[in-house]
Amino acid sequence: MQLTTSSWWWWSGSAAAGLVLGAAASGLTRQFLRHERTLAGTWWFGAILTAAVLGLLSWRVGARGELAVYGFVAVLAVPLAIIDWCEHRLPRALMWPQLAGAVLGFVVLCLVSHDPAPGVRALAALVAAGGLFLILAVATGGGVGAGDVSVAAVVGLATGWIGWAQVVGALLTASLLALVMVTAPGVRRRDDDGALVVPFGPCLLAGALITALANG
Repeated sequence: MQLTTSSWWWWSGSAAAGLVLGAAASGLTRQFLRHERTLAGTWWFGAILTAAVLGLLSWRVGARGELAVYGFVAVLAVPLAIIDWCEHRLPRALMWPQLAGAVLGFVVLCLVSHDPAPGVRALAALVAAGGLFLILAVATGGGVGAGDVSVAAVVGLATGWIGWAQVVGALLTASLLALVMVTAPGVRRRDDDGALVVPFGPCLLAGALITALANG
């Protein structure tokens, strides 16, 4: 994508909005973190991450309605990813508003464009991805948490709006990132039974972001 003057202002404006929204959302990070963290709960850390994500999304998505939906998901995704990274849990009080807001946003886009096909596909992908992870959660006896099921549903919804191939790509990317984490001594941890565990929520959210950026 050629970076014109207008697109540069659009990108920088989105990044600036990300700074403000990220700083505000860092309050949610501090609220839901059970243990005090030196870096994770700081306002500037969340602000920088959110600004980077919104800036990249605006660069690839452009001035389209989808950006508002993706931006909303991203603003809440940052505190969710930080919390899961630090404490291996995903608070429902953040997950459910994120999912509901994304569904509502895509419904509005369908009504405005008079084209329900992307929305129907996104909802079907939500059910498919969430159902897949629900099966994995039951099969692994808790190896996949309820929060991961909810994140998978969000990822399915967000990437399903683009296409089925993107849903598969996002989930595969998340799995590859998780495998990388398993081999990283500073990231992997062991539970009470000695099994290796990794924060899968950030992997899923990063997989969705990478897929959205790759497909514009």
